[in-house]
Amino acid sequence: MKITTLLVLKSTGRTVANRTPQGQRQSIQHEEYKVHAYNRNGICVVGFMDDHYPVRSAFSLLNKVLDEYQQSFGESWRTVQEDSTQTWPYLNDALMKFQDPAEADKLMRIHRELDETKIILHKIIDSVLARGEKLDSLVEKSSNLVHRHRCSTSKRKKPT
Repeated sequence: MKITTLLVLKSTGRTVANRTPQGQRQSIQHEEYKVHAYNRNGICVVGFMDDHYPVRSAFSLLNKVLDEYQQSFGESWRTVQEDSTQTWPYLNDALMKFQDPAEADKLMRIHRELDETKIILHKIIDSVLARGEKLDSLVEKSSNLVHRHRCSTSKRKKPT
């Protein structure tokens, strides 16, 4: 990513964060990205996502990042006077892990698992129905054989 792009993202992120009231969440379209912001008790987290990333998952992700940040750093952010370039391993891991929105949103993950389960159940039901049709066919053939056998047996028993 170019330095100018980073500066634009940083500037946009700051602007959105400053305009997000405490206790509020908001989403803003910025060029090809959706900028999601969540201000919780004065600390604001901002994420840039593409239009296809579900809003619910985006805010779930931002909430997790805030929880983890406060657990790792507590209230130390209140005394910060300038930007820090310190790396935070959790953030790098989260960026990789949450590329899939279902990882950020438990409900979405459950829906996806339910959809997969439905597909499996439909396949099982189809195979059971197919077996049922085969059984019906076998029963019919068996009945036909029994009927033929009875007919042929009764013909043989008749005196000529």
